[in-house]
Amino acid sequence: MDHIVGIDLGTTNSEICCIRDGRPEIIETEGEMMMPSCVGIDHDGNLIVGRSAKNQMVVNPGATILSIKRSMGKNVSVQLGEKQFSPEEISSFILGGLKKHAEEYLGEKITQAVITVPAYFDDRQRKATKNAGILAGLDVKRIINEPTAAALAYDAGKGENRNILVYDLGGGTFDVSIVVVENGVVEVKASHGDTQLGGDDFDKLLMDHVSEQFKEENGVDLLKDPHSRNRLWSIVEKAKRQLSDKPFVRIREEYISEDKHLDIEISRDDYQEMIRPLVRKTIDCVHKCLKEACFLPKAVDRVILVGGATRTPLVSEMLEEEMRLAPHYEINPDLIVAMGAAIQGEIIAGRETESVLVDITPYTFGTAAVSNYEGEIRENVFIPIIKRNSSLPISKGEVFYTMVDNQESVDVRIYQGEELLVENNIFIGNFLVKGLNGVPAGNEIILELGLDLNGILEVTAREKSTGLSKTVTMTTDNPEAAFDLERAHENISQFTELVQHLEEDLSPKETEKKMLISEAGKLHKRGEAILDDIDEADAGEIHNLIEQGKEAIIKGDTEKLSDSNESLSDLLFYLED
Repeated sequence: MDHIVGIDLGTTNSEICCIRDGRPEIIETEGEMMMPSCVGIDHDGNLIVGRSAKNQMVVNPGATILSIKRSMGKNVSVQLGEKQFSPEEISSFILGGLKKHAEEYLGEKITQAVITVPAYFDDRQRKATKNAGILAGLDVKRIINEPTAAALAYDAGKGENRNILVYDLGGGTFDVSIVVVENGVVEVKASHGDTQLGGDDFDKLLMDHVSEQFKEENGVDLLKDPHSRNRLWSIVEKAKRQLSDKPFVRIREEYISEDKHLDIEISRDDYQEMIRPLVRKTIDCVHKCLKEACFLPKAVDRVILVGGATRTPLVSEMLEEEMRLAPHYEINPDLIVAMGAAIQGEIIAGRETESVLVDITPYTFGTAAVSNYEGEIRENVFIPIIKRNSSLPISKGEVFYTMVDNQESVDVRIYQGEELLVENNIFIGNFLVKGLNGVPAGNEIILELGLDLNGILEVTAREKSTGLSKTVTMTTDNPEAAFDLERAHENISQFTELVQHLEEDLSPKETEKKMLISEAGKLHKRGEAILDDIDEADAGEIHNLIEQGKEAIIKGDTEKLSDSNESLSDLLFYLED
């Protein structure tokens, strides 16, 4: 049976899920449910993805990429090794890593996937995500919204009618959706959000606070040097997670800047006051979403938390205060989105499922036309055609009229947004329809906009009297920003061929080195897991051995790495329960 896997391509972590024996099953990557969304180049020039890439971030930041999701849909490139890559290409490495692990686990080729995106991702970001899947060798059957996937996973098979608010706060993005489940149909009524707000912003606030305190005490700005900055990021990210469960956390790092040590205590109360304005922004989005769905808070039966950043107690507290409902997270908030995507894959495959999905567009799409604006006739008035929160797929049309006699062409300009003037909205693209019939002004031009189930836009302009038409799948207004899929394939092929060549030429010594690095990763993970449960002296020794191991990996010193692994293994034997 061919699987259509579900993939949550996240800012911080990504997951892949399949349906086995009728139930969603998260596929582990390197023994973990979540794979860090990190891509890097090791000291031998090999591509590394996931945990190994994140582990080298501290000591080799220049050869590691993370949080690439925030750049999806932008005309930018990032340096990795000696090559430049687009966000789509970097994301394809992450998807390829998930695909590889799934194939090893299932014992079959994976060629089809449903991939999730934040509900507030625009047309360009959705296309970029689909292109990343194609580059990874996947037939992307559907792009669905993350909150929608979560609701689908939560209510699959329950058969209960209810109104659900899905609050999705991940590493880099935030969405909120109102979802109605009725007679097995999961219908999204409204979505709102912010694609530049998430747990990464919490990290930054905490990093700024710690670095400022360190600077006051030591006169050194830890954020200026890439190595100290990334060491600080690593320990701050860990402290942030610990503050979800503990009222106080000590942030320690020896020799973080030459001979200076970092040792600062952070209270959960102080941390939550730092992030309160950001959480308040998410609550404002919740109210806007409720208003657009024509729901009062008391009409919501259940609040579902999605995304790792929702583990912060302040999130639950503020949500419960606003909604008068305790949020639910019976299903792991980090995994529920991938589960829902896998369930949607089953629906697409025609296999029996308990839920049917009705998704929406979170944006209004329309065109520019001459019309009345505040009592004045203007040329730049935005005319909505497909309105936000419309169910997908959808096709809508409106008739427009030529302005002059014998008009030979019409310039169709498409925008996305909610403002009354086009310059205040996002320009999606334009095209020219030539050869119109030579008739007086008032020639009818029918403009049709269609959004498919992936939320990707197609526009058709047709002259009613002759049937002359032109159809375009919209791109951005900057021709240089158009994504060249063929060129990206070639860029990745050249890179992966080089990596494969390097791997084929591995000597026995190099093979041993790769095994030692793999062993070190597992030992480091075990050591970090018990640091908070042992005394300070033992924790310091484990920390030093981990740092020695990382340094040996960067320098390619197999002898030192072997000694470090052996010492750490012996120590863990006595300290682990």
